[in-house]
Amino acid sequence: MESLTPTGFLTALTEVSTRLVETRAGRLGVGVISLYAQADATLYRLPLEHLRRFERAVEQRIRAQLRRQDQLFAVDGKEWLIVLPGLASSAVLTLGMLRFEQLFNDGPLVVDGIELPIRIVCGGAFSLDHGDDAFHLLQSARIAGLVAGRGVSGSLIYEPSMERSAPKAALLEHDLRAAFAGGTELELWLQPKVHVATGACRSTEALLRWRNSAGELIPPPVVIGLIDRLGLRHRFNRWLFQRAAQILHILRLEGLEADLSINLSATDLYDAEVPDLIAQALSTWSVEAPRLCLEITETSMIDEAAGNNVPEVLYRLRQLGVSLSIDDFGTGFSGMSRLKWLAVQEVKIDRSFVTDLLTSARDREIAASIIDLSHRLGVEVTAEGVEDESTARLLAGMGCDHLQGFLFAPALPLDDFVAWVRKRMGVGVATAGQK
Repeated sequence: MESLTPTGFLTALTEVSTRLVETRAGRLGVGVISLYAQADATLYRLPLEHLRRFERAVEQRIRAQLRRQDQLFAVDGKEWLIVLPGLASSAVLTLGMLRFEQLFNDGPLVVDGIELPIRIVCGGAFSLDHGDDAFHLLQSARIAGLVAGRGVSGSLIYEPSMERSAPKAALLEHDLRAAFAGGTELELWLQPKVHVATGACRSTEALLRWRNSAGELIPPPVVIGLIDRLGLRHRFNRWLFQRAAQILHILRLEGLEADLSINLSATDLYDAEVPDLIAQALSTWSVEAPRLCLEITETSMIDEAAGNNVPEVLYRLRQLGVSLSIDDFGTGFSGMSRLKWLAVQEVKIDRSFVTDLLTSARDREIAASIIDLSHRLGVEVTAEGVEDESTARLLAGMGCDHLQGFLFAPALPLDDFVAWVRKRMGVGVATAGQK
Protein backbone atom coordinates (compact mmCIF):
# COMPACT_ATOMS: atom_id res chain seq x y z
CA MET A 1 0.00 0.00 0.00
CA GLU A 2 1.16 3.54 -0.65
CA SER A 3 2.49 5.72 2.17
CA LEU A 4 0.16 6.45 5.10
CA THR A 5 0.45 10.19 4.53
CA PRO A 6 -1.42 12.87 2.61
CA THR A 7 0.92 12.15 -0.28
CA GLY A 8 -1.25 9.07 -0.83
CA PHE A 9 -3.77 11.40 -2.47
CA LEU A 10 -1.20 12.67 -4.95
CA THR A 11 -0.04 9.15 -5.74
CA ALA A 12 -3.64 8.04 -6.25
CA LEU A 13 -4.18 11.05 -8.51
CA THR A 14 -1.30 9.92 -10.71
CA GLU A 15 -2.56 6.34 -10.82
CA VAL A 16 -6.13 7.33 -11.69
CA SER A 17 -4.80 9.56 -14.48
CA THR A 18 -2.93 6.58 -15.91
CA ARG A 19 -6.00 4.36 -15.69
CA LEU A 20 -8.19 6.95 -17.40
CA VAL A 21 -5.79 7.08 -20.34
CA GLU A 22 -6.06 3.30 -20.60
CA THR A 23 -9.86 3.56 -20.33
CA ARG A 24 -10.15 5.86 -23.32
CA ALA A 25 -8.40 3.20 -25.40
CA GLY A 26 -10.82 0.49 -24.32
CA ARG A 27 -14.41 -0.03 -23.25
CA LEU A 28 -14.18 -0.66 -19.53
CA GLY A 29 -14.40 2.12 -16.94
CA VAL A 30 -12.46 3.03 -13.81
CA GLY A 31 -14.14 3.27 -10.43
CA VAL A 32 -12.87 5.05 -7.32
CA ILE A 33 -14.04 4.33 -3.78
CA SER A 34 -13.36 6.75 -0.95
CA LEU A 35 -13.60 4.58 2.15
CA TYR A 36 -13.66 6.08 5.64
CA ALA A 37 -13.06 3.83 8.64
CA GLN A 38 -13.73 5.27 12.10
CA ALA A 39 -13.44 3.40 15.39
CA ASP A 40 -16.28 3.99 17.86
CA ALA A 41 -14.49 6.41 20.19
CA THR A 42 -17.36 6.33 22.70
CA LEU A 43 -16.68 2.65 23.35
CA TYR A 44 -12.91 2.71 23.35
CA ARG A 45 -10.44 5.56 23.14
CA LEU A 46 -7.76 4.32 20.79
CA PRO A 47 -4.29 5.14 22.21
CA LEU A 48 -1.93 6.98 19.89
CA GLU A 49 0.62 4.20 19.89
CA HIS A 50 -1.95 1.81 18.40
CA LEU A 51 -2.81 4.05 15.48
CA ARG A 52 -0.49 2.32 13.03
CA ARG A 53 -1.77 -1.10 14.09
CA PHE A 54 -5.33 0.07 13.58
CA GLU A 55 -4.47 1.31 10.09
CA ARG A 56 -2.71 -1.93 9.19
CA ALA A 57 -5.65 -3.99 10.41
CA VAL A 58 -8.04 -1.95 8.27
CA GLU A 59 -5.67 -2.26 5.32
CA GLN A 60 -5.53 -6.05 5.64
CA ARG A 61 -9.31 -6.33 5.61
CA ILE A 62 -9.64 -4.10 2.56
CA ARG A 63 -6.78 -5.67 0.64
CA ALA A 64 -8.21 -9.18 1.12
CA GLN A 65 -11.20 -8.13 -1.03
CA LEU A 66 -9.26 -6.53 -3.87
CA ARG A 67 -8.52 -7.96 -7.28
CA ARG A 68 -4.96 -8.15 -8.51
CA GLN A 69 -5.37 -5.06 -10.72
CA ASP A 70 -6.98 -2.92 -7.98
CA GLN A 71 -4.88 -0.45 -6.02
CA LEU A 72 -5.16 0.86 -2.47
CA PHE A 73 -3.94 4.26 -1.24
CA ALA A 74 -4.06 5.63 2.31
CA VAL A 75 -4.55 9.38 2.58
CA ASP A 76 -4.53 9.52 6.38
CA GLY A 77 -5.50 7.33 9.30
CA LYS A 78 -9.19 7.36 8.38
CA GLU A 79 -9.53 7.55 4.60
CA TRP A 80 -8.51 5.04 1.96
CA LEU A 81 -8.82 5.51 -1.79
CA ILE A 82 -9.41 2.38 -3.82
CA VAL A 83 -8.87 2.47 -7.60
CA LEU A 84 -10.72 -0.26 -9.51
CA PRO A 85 -9.93 -0.39 -13.24
CA GLY A 86 -11.82 -2.54 -15.71
CA LEU A 87 -15.41 -2.08 -14.50
CA ALA A 88 -18.25 -2.73 -16.94
CA SER A 89 -20.64 -0.35 -15.18
CA SER A 90 -21.23 1.66 -12.01
CA ALA A 91 -23.37 -1.22 -10.73
CA VAL A 92 -20.19 -3.21 -10.13
CA LEU A 93 -18.86 -0.27 -8.11
CA THR A 94 -22.00 -0.29 -5.95
CA LEU A 95 -21.60 -4.00 -5.27
CA GLY A 96 -17.99 -3.42 -4.29
CA MET A 97 -18.92 -0.74 -1.75
CA LEU A 98 -21.63 -2.94 -0.26
CA ARG A 99 -19.05 -5.72 0.11
CA PHE A 100 -16.73 -3.44 2.09
CA GLU A 101 -19.59 -2.22 4.24
CA GLN A 102 -20.65 -5.79 5.03
CA LEU A 103 -17.06 -6.83 5.62
CA PHE A 104 -16.67 -4.46 8.57
CA ASN A 105 -20.24 -4.75 9.85
CA ASP A 106 -19.98 -8.55 10.20
CA GLY A 107 -17.45 -8.29 13.01
CA PRO A 108 -15.41 -5.75 14.98
CA LEU A 109 -11.78 -5.03 14.25
CA VAL A 110 -9.40 -6.58 16.82
CA VAL A 111 -6.31 -4.53 17.71
CA ASP A 112 -4.04 -5.81 20.49
CA GLY A 113 -6.86 -7.95 21.84
CA ILE A 114 -9.32 -5.05 21.92
CA GLU A 115 -12.49 -5.32 19.84
CA LEU A 116 -13.17 -2.08 17.98
CA PRO A 117 -16.57 -1.64 16.31
CA ILE A 118 -15.86 0.21 13.07
CA ARG A 119 -18.22 2.39 11.08
CA ILE A 120 -17.54 2.29 7.37
CA VAL A 121 -18.64 5.01 4.95
CA CYS A 122 -18.05 4.61 1.21
CA GLY A 123 -18.43 7.08 -1.60
CA GLY A 124 -18.02 5.94 -5.20
CA ALA A 125 -17.40 7.61 -8.55
CA PHE A 126 -17.24 6.04 -12.02
CA SER A 127 -15.47 7.33 -15.11
CA LEU A 128 -16.36 9.03 -17.27
CA ASP A 129 -19.81 9.66 -15.82
CA HIS A 130 -18.59 11.39 -12.65
CA GLY A 131 -15.37 12.99 -13.78
CA ASP A 132 -13.37 13.01 -16.99
CA ASP A 133 -10.08 13.71 -15.21
CA ALA A 134 -8.44 12.14 -12.19
CA PHE A 135 -8.86 15.05 -9.79
CA HIS A 136 -12.61 15.43 -10.36
CA LEU A 137 -13.15 11.69 -10.19
CA LEU A 138 -11.44 11.48 -6.80
CA GLN A 139 -13.30 14.53 -5.52
CA SER A 140 -16.63 13.10 -6.71
CA ALA A 141 -15.97 9.93 -4.72
CA ARG A 142 -15.11 11.99 -1.64
CA ILE A 143 -18.24 14.14 -1.94
CA ALA A 144 -20.34 10.98 -2.17
CA GLY A 145 -18.64 9.67 0.96
CA LEU A 146 -19.33 12.93 2.80
CA VAL A 147 -23.03 12.77 1.95
CA ALA A 148 -23.19 9.05 2.83
CA GLY A 149 -21.72 9.79 6.24
CA ARG A 150 -24.58 12.16 7.01
CA GLY A 151 -27.28 9.62 6.24
CA VAL A 152 -28.32 6.10 7.17
CA SER A 153 -26.73 4.41 4.18
CA GLY A 154 -23.04 3.69 4.41
CA SER A 155 -22.51 3.66 0.63
CA LEU A 156 -23.47 6.09 -2.11
CA ILE A 157 -22.53 6.68 -5.73
CA TYR A 158 -21.85 10.28 -6.67
CA GLU A 159 -24.65 12.42 -8.07
CA PRO A 160 -24.34 16.07 -9.17
CA SER A 161 -27.05 17.07 -6.67
CA MET A 162 -24.67 16.12 -3.86
CA GLU A 163 -22.62 19.24 -4.61
CA ARG A 164 -25.54 21.32 -3.36
CA SER A 165 -25.96 19.20 -0.22
CA ALA A 166 -22.45 19.99 0.98
CA PRO A 167 -22.15 23.72 0.31
CA LYS A 168 -20.19 24.53 3.47
CA ALA A 169 -17.48 21.97 2.72
CA ALA A 170 -17.23 23.17 -0.87
CA LEU A 171 -17.09 26.81 0.27
CA LEU A 172 -14.33 26.02 2.77
CA GLU A 173 -12.27 24.35 0.06
CA HIS A 174 -12.82 27.31 -2.25
CA ASP A 175 -11.83 29.79 0.48
CA LEU A 176 -8.73 27.84 1.40
CA ARG A 177 -7.55 27.67 -2.20
CA ALA A 178 -8.14 31.42 -2.38
CA ALA A 179 -6.09 31.91 0.79
CA PHE A 180 -3.08 30.33 -0.88
CA ALA A 181 -3.70 32.50 -3.93
CA GLY A 182 -3.71 35.80 -2.03
CA GLY A 183 -7.15 35.76 -0.39
CA THR A 184 -7.93 35.78 3.34
CA GLU A 185 -4.55 34.96 4.82
CA LEU A 186 -3.62 32.21 7.17
CA GLU A 187 -2.27 33.55 10.45
CA LEU A 188 -0.04 32.42 13.29
CA TRP A 189 -1.13 33.53 16.75
CA LEU A 190 1.25 33.21 19.69
CA GLN A 191 0.59 31.58 23.05
CA PRO A 192 3.20 32.41 25.71
CA LYS A 193 5.27 29.81 27.51
CA VAL A 194 6.04 31.14 30.99
CA HIS A 195 9.41 30.35 32.56
CA VAL A 196 8.63 29.01 36.03
CA ALA A 197 11.72 30.33 37.81
CA THR A 198 11.43 33.94 36.61
CA GLY A 199 7.87 34.36 35.33
CA ALA A 200 9.33 35.71 32.08
CA CYS A 201 8.17 34.71 28.62
CA ARG A 202 11.25 33.17 27.03
CA SER A 203 9.40 31.25 24.35
CA THR A 204 6.04 31.03 22.63
CA GLU A 205 4.10 28.57 20.51
CA ALA A 206 2.71 29.65 17.14
CA LEU A 207 -0.81 28.32 16.54
CA LEU A 208 -2.64 28.35 13.22
CA ARG A 209 -5.66 30.63 12.81
CA TRP A 210 -7.79 31.19 9.71
CA ARG A 211 -11.13 32.85 8.96
CA ASN A 212 -13.20 31.87 5.94
CA SER A 213 -14.91 34.34 3.61
CA ALA A 214 -17.84 34.57 6.04
CA GLY A 215 -15.52 35.71 8.83
CA GLU A 216 -15.85 32.45 10.79
CA LEU A 217 -12.80 31.20 12.67
CA ILE A 218 -12.22 27.64 11.42
CA PRO A 219 -10.74 25.14 13.93
CA PRO A 220 -7.07 24.35 13.13
CA PRO A 221 -7.65 20.56 12.75
CA VAL A 222 -10.29 21.29 10.09
CA VAL A 223 -7.91 23.64 8.28
CA ILE A 224 -5.04 21.14 8.35
CA GLY A 225 -7.38 18.38 7.18
CA LEU A 226 -8.47 20.52 4.23
CA ILE A 227 -4.86 21.39 3.42
CA ASP A 228 -3.99 17.70 3.29
CA ARG A 229 -7.04 16.77 1.23
CA LEU A 230 -6.33 19.48 -1.31
CA GLY A 231 -2.70 18.41 -1.63
CA LEU A 232 -1.42 21.76 -0.29
CA ARG A 233 0.76 20.47 2.53
CA HIS A 234 4.06 21.33 0.84
CA ARG A 235 2.89 24.88 0.08
CA PHE A 236 1.58 25.22 3.62
CA ASN A 237 4.89 24.13 5.13
CA ARG A 238 6.78 26.61 2.96
CA TRP A 239 4.45 29.38 4.20
CA LEU A 240 4.67 28.15 7.81
CA PHE A 241 8.47 28.19 7.93
CA GLN A 242 8.70 31.60 6.25
CA ARG A 243 6.07 33.15 8.52
CA ALA A 244 7.65 31.68 11.67
CA ALA A 245 11.05 33.09 10.72
CA GLN A 246 9.47 36.45 9.90
CA ILE A 247 7.80 36.55 13.34
CA LEU A 248 11.14 35.83 15.02
CA HIS A 249 12.64 38.69 13.01
CA ILE A 250 9.84 41.06 14.10
CA LEU A 251 10.19 40.02 17.76
CA ARG A 252 13.91 40.78 17.57
CA LEU A 253 13.16 44.24 16.17
CA GLU A 254 10.77 44.75 19.09
CA GLY A 255 13.57 43.88 21.49
CA LEU A 256 12.04 40.54 22.50
CA GLU A 257 14.40 37.59 22.22
CA ALA A 258 11.74 34.90 22.66
CA ASP A 259 12.10 31.52 20.97
CA LEU A 260 9.27 30.32 18.75
CA SER A 261 7.77 26.83 18.47
CA ILE A 262 5.78 25.55 15.51
CA ASN A 263 3.96 22.26 15.15
CA LEU A 264 5.37 19.75 12.70
CA SER A 265 3.57 16.49 12.02
CA ALA A 266 5.69 13.39 12.43
CA THR A 267 4.80 12.50 8.84
CA ASP A 268 6.58 15.69 7.71
CA LEU A 269 9.82 14.07 8.85
CA TYR A 270 9.47 11.76 5.85
CA ASP A 271 9.79 14.81 3.57
CA ALA A 272 13.44 15.26 2.62
CA GLU A 273 12.83 18.89 1.59
CA VAL A 274 11.75 20.06 5.06
CA PRO A 275 15.29 20.90 6.32
CA ASP A 276 15.99 22.86 3.12
CA LEU A 277 12.76 24.86 3.43
CA ILE A 278 13.53 25.70 7.06
CA ALA A 279 17.12 26.69 6.26
CA GLN A 280 15.87 28.93 3.44
CA ALA A 281 13.38 30.67 5.76
CA LEU A 282 15.97 31.25 8.49
CA SER A 283 18.40 32.67 5.97
CA THR A 284 15.78 34.95 4.39
CA TRP A 285 15.03 36.61 7.74
CA SER A 286 18.54 36.32 9.24
CA VAL A 287 17.28 34.29 12.19
CA GLU A 288 19.51 32.06 14.33
CA ALA A 289 18.41 28.42 14.05
CA PRO A 290 18.21 27.72 17.84
CA ARG A 291 15.45 30.35 18.04
CA LEU A 292 13.11 27.99 16.15
CA CYS A 293 11.72 24.90 17.85
CA LEU A 294 9.88 22.14 15.98
CA GLU A 295 7.20 20.55 18.15
CA ILE A 296 6.75 17.10 16.63
CA THR A 297 3.18 15.87 16.89
CA GLU A 298 1.77 12.37 16.32
CA THR A 299 5.10 10.76 17.19
CA SER A 300 3.42 7.34 17.16
CA MET A 301 3.43 7.65 13.36
CA ILE A 302 7.24 7.59 13.21
CA ASP A 303 8.66 4.28 12.08
CA GLU A 304 12.02 3.81 13.78
CA ALA A 305 12.95 0.91 11.54
CA ALA A 306 15.64 1.27 8.93
CA GLY A 307 14.61 1.90 5.36
CA ASN A 308 13.01 5.34 5.65
CA ASN A 309 14.54 8.79 5.43
CA VAL A 310 13.46 10.02 8.89
CA PRO A 311 16.93 9.53 10.47
CA GLU A 312 18.49 11.54 7.64
CA VAL A 313 15.95 14.37 8.01
CA LEU A 314 16.50 14.45 11.78
CA TYR A 315 20.28 14.51 11.28
CA ARG A 316 20.00 17.47 8.89
CA LEU A 317 17.70 19.34 11.28
CA ARG A 318 20.18 18.84 14.12
CA GLN A 319 23.02 20.01 11.87
CA LEU A 320 20.94 23.07 11.01
CA GLY A 321 20.70 23.83 14.72
CA VAL A 322 16.94 24.08 15.26
CA SER A 323 15.50 22.74 18.52
CA LEU A 324 13.24 19.69 18.65
CA SER A 325 10.37 18.98 21.02
CA ILE A 326 8.00 16.05 21.52
CA ASP A 327 4.53 17.57 21.62
CA ASP A 328 2.54 14.55 22.85
CA PHE A 329 5.00 13.02 25.29
CA GLY A 330 3.56 10.53 27.78
CA THR A 331 0.64 9.40 25.64
CA GLY A 332 2.36 6.32 24.25
CA PHE A 333 4.12 3.30 25.74
CA SER A 334 7.04 3.95 23.40
CA GLY A 335 7.49 7.54 24.53
CA MET A 336 10.68 6.79 26.44
CA SER A 337 12.41 5.18 23.46
CA ARG A 338 11.45 8.08 21.21
CA LEU A 339 12.84 10.54 23.74
CA LYS A 340 16.23 8.89 23.25
CA TRP A 341 15.89 8.29 19.50
CA LEU A 342 14.74 11.79 18.57
CA ALA A 343 17.37 13.49 20.80
CA VAL A 344 15.07 16.42 21.60
CA GLN A 345 15.72 19.51 23.70
CA GLU A 346 12.19 19.70 25.13
CA VAL A 347 9.22 17.52 25.96
CA LYS A 348 5.69 18.76 26.52
CA ILE A 349 3.54 17.04 29.10
CA ASP A 350 0.32 16.30 27.29
CA ARG A 351 -2.66 18.30 28.51
CA SER A 352 -4.53 15.06 29.21
CA PHE A 353 -2.25 14.61 32.25
CA VAL A 354 -2.41 18.27 33.30
CA THR A 355 -6.20 18.67 33.31
CA ASP A 356 -6.78 16.33 36.29
CA LEU A 357 -3.45 16.86 37.99
CA LEU A 358 -5.03 18.11 41.23
CA THR A 359 -7.42 15.18 41.59
CA SER A 360 -5.56 12.26 40.02
CA ALA A 361 -2.64 10.69 41.90
CA ARG A 362 -1.84 8.65 38.77
CA ASP A 363 -1.52 11.77 36.60
CA ARG A 364 0.67 13.43 39.24
CA GLU A 365 2.95 10.41 39.28
CA ILE A 366 3.19 10.39 35.48
CA ALA A 367 3.95 14.12 35.34
CA ALA A 368 6.58 13.85 38.08
CA SER A 369 8.22 10.88 36.33
CA ILE A 370 8.34 12.72 32.99
CA ILE A 371 9.94 15.77 34.61
CA ASP A 372 12.48 13.71 36.55
CA LEU A 373 13.49 11.54 33.57
CA SER A 374 13.73 14.52 31.23
CA HIS A 375 15.93 16.48 33.61
CA ARG A 376 18.22 13.49 34.05
CA LEU A 377 18.69 13.54 30.27
CA GLY A 378 19.22 17.30 30.14
CA VAL A 379 15.85 17.94 28.51
CA GLU A 380 13.54 20.83 29.51
CA VAL A 381 9.86 20.24 30.24
CA THR A 382 6.81 22.33 29.33
CA ALA A 383 3.32 21.60 30.64
CA GLU A 384 0.46 22.71 28.40
CA GLY A 385 -3.17 23.23 29.33
CA VAL A 386 -2.46 25.03 32.64
CA GLU A 387 -5.67 26.85 33.54
CA ASP A 388 -5.49 27.58 37.28
CA GLU A 389 -2.94 28.76 39.85
CA SER A 390 -3.11 25.59 41.97
CA THR A 391 -2.05 23.44 39.01
CA ALA A 392 0.69 25.93 38.17
CA ARG A 393 2.08 25.82 41.73
CA LEU A 394 1.97 22.01 41.76
CA LEU A 395 3.91 21.78 38.48
CA ALA A 396 6.37 24.39 39.71
CA GLY A 397 6.95 22.29 42.83
CA MET A 398 7.66 19.27 40.61
CA GLY A 399 10.39 21.24 38.84
CA CYS A 400 8.58 21.87 35.53
CA ASP A 401 10.53 24.43 33.48
CA HIS A 402 7.79 26.16 31.47
CA LEU A 403 4.02 26.48 31.76
CA GLN A 404 1.55 27.22 28.98
CA GLY A 405 -2.19 27.73 29.13
CA PHE A 406 -5.17 30.03 29.58
CA LEU A 407 -4.03 30.91 33.12
CA PHE A 408 -1.48 33.18 31.46
CA ALA A 409 -2.94 33.95 28.04
CA PRO A 410 -4.71 32.35 25.07
CA ALA A 411 -3.11 32.46 21.64
CA LEU A 412 -2.74 36.13 20.67
CA PRO A 413 -2.18 38.02 17.42
CA LEU A 414 1.42 39.17 17.09
CA ASP A 415 0.86 42.79 18.18
CA ASP A 416 -1.21 41.68 21.20
CA PHE A 417 1.47 39.16 22.14
CA VAL A 418 4.16 41.86 22.12
CA ALA A 419 1.96 44.06 24.33
CA TRP A 420 1.28 41.13 26.67
CA VAL A 421 4.97 40.35 27.12
CA ARG A 422 5.84 43.96 27.89
CA LYS A 423 2.98 44.27 30.36
CA ARG A 424 3.64 40.99 32.17
CA MET A 425 7.43 41.18 32.22
CA GLY A 426 8.78 39.83 35.50
CA VAL A 427 5.47 38.40 36.76
CA GLY A 428 6.03 35.25 38.80
CA VAL A 429 4.06 32.01 38.62
CA ALA A 430 2.36 32.57 41.97
CA THR A 431 0.71 35.79 40.75
CA ALA A 432 0.42 35.00 37.05
CA GLY A 433 -3.34 34.60 37.17
CA GLN A 434 -3.98 37.90 38.91
CA LYS A 435 -4.89 41.11 37.06
